[in-house]
Amino acid sequence: MKGCFKNVFAGIGCLALAVVAVLGIWHFRANIAEGYRKLVGEDEAVTAALTVGWPSEGDLRAAEAKESNIARRDGPARIVLSADEMASIVQDRLTPSAKRALDSLSVILERDRFSLQGELLTDVFGRDLLGPLQGIIDPREPIRVSGTARMQVPGVVAWTIDEFVIASVPFPRPAIPLLVDQLTGGSDGVILIAVPPTVGDIRIGSDGVTFYRRAE
Repeated sequence: MKGCFKNVFAGIGCLALAVVAVLGIWHFRANIAEGYRKLVGEDEAVTAALTVGWPSEGDLRAAEAKESNIARRDGPARIVLSADEMASIVQDRLTPSAKRALDSLSVILERDRFSLQGELLTDVFGRDLLGPLQGIIDPREPIRVSGTARMQVPGVVAWTIDEFVIASVPFPRPAIPLLVDQLTGGSDGVILIAVPPTVGDIRIGSDGVTFYRRAE
């Protein structure tokens, strides 16, 4: 499957195979969702390991103030962003393409990874990518994308998506980079988030996101 993504046409061909798999998942989505809930065990222990953040103008200003502090020459060695502050930064720094397609966003923090969920205008993908799914997915559907985050270079966080779910239907991993690129207007299947150039490392936990000052 890896070699299929060497060019756009081959990529679409591989995605067509992925769509067939997704159609099967869609047909049995209720059973799959129920089985998943039983597998993870939706209890207090699972809930406690997750923190949901909602973006707001106030939280964006608070996050930017913390970033200004760590960007100073005499700034702190680290800052900690709350889930709401991180959600505000992610929403603010999405590409214009993603901002047009997404609404009602929230961010879920877990250990070493985070998820974004919200409402998606599915026409962002067009018929070439969704193929047969175009007829069964509504123009507006819930979306959840999740992945790990690391510093690509000082000042740039690379968020690598490894889970992509539309309307409770998880897409196969080979399809994810194409979907991410179509959503964001990118070219490498990775979502880049700008942070102050003084930030050299990041740690994500359910209690918040820590930016560490890079050694100079």
